[in-house]
Amino acid sequence: MSEKKRADLYKVGEEFEPLEFRVTPEWNAQFIEALEAYYPRYEKETERGSPIVVPGLLIGQSNVTRSPSFRLDPGMGAVHAKEEVEYLNPARVGKKLRVTWKVIDYYEKRGRPFQVKEALIVDEDGVKILRRTITDTYMGGPYKGGKEQ
Repeated sequence: MSEKKRADLYKVGEEFEPLEFRVTPEWNAQFIEALEAYYPRYEKETERGSPIVVPGLLIGQSNVTRSPSFRLDPGMGAVHAKEEVEYLNPARVGKKLRVTWKVIDYYEKRGRPFQVKEALIVDEDGVKILRRTITDTYMGGPYKGGKEQ
C-alpha cells in the first residue's frame, strides 16, 4: 500500500479521492430525528420521486475529511476558516451520490497555508446536487501556530 499524501500538501488542480455513498431511508430518518426536521419532503415519496435527503447529511458527507485520501500527520489539525454552500438540486433517498474535492486556490497568510477546495456532489444520473467552496488552514506539524516573539 502506498503512503497517502498529507492533505495540506495538495496544490491547485489536484483532487482528493472521491467518496461514493447511498442514503438509505434509515440513514435519512436518523438525521430527521436528530435535527427534528419532521417535514413530509424528507419522509414521503411524491410525484417527483423518493423523499429528499436532509441537507445536513450532505454537508457532513462533503467535508474533505470524508475523502478516503484525506490524511494529516499526528498532532496536526485542519481548521475550517470559511465556506460557501450552494444547493443546486435536491438529493433523493436511494440514489448513489458521489463527492469530489478539487483544490482551486492555495495561498499563505500570516505564515499559515490556506487551501481552498471545491466540493461537488453529483447523483448517479449526473445531476449536480450541492457545491461547496471550503477554505481550510492547518495547525500543528510544520505549522505550529504560536505567536512570534
